[in-house]
Amino acid sequence: MLLIAPFAPHLADELWERMGMEGFTYRATWPTFDAAIAAEDEITVVVQVNGKVRDKLVVPAQTTDDTLRELALGSPRAQAFLAGKQIHNVIVVSGKLVNIVAK
Repeated sequence: MLLIAPFAPHLADELWERMGMEGFTYRATWPTFDAAIAAEDEITVVVQVNGKVRDKLVVPAQTTDDTLRELALGSPRAQAFLAGKQIHNVIVVSGKLVNIVAK
């Protein structure tokens, strides 16, 4: 309600009262930013084989690059596209993607 108050003060005060809050919205303190609440617990990492998206992995946000590399290489969907090919390079962009270059 506090974020609506500057744009629609009458509506915000009415809803504020119906929520059981005391006083007026213009006298209430603004909410503060809490980085712990905004932090992501899990991230989605894209697995590419030769630049084409082949799988998506949901992993904890603190996952290391080496672990991402192992998870991507162990992915059944990626392995299907790697069958019979030799892996030349594995490129890891932290928290975003893993690209497996194979020929």
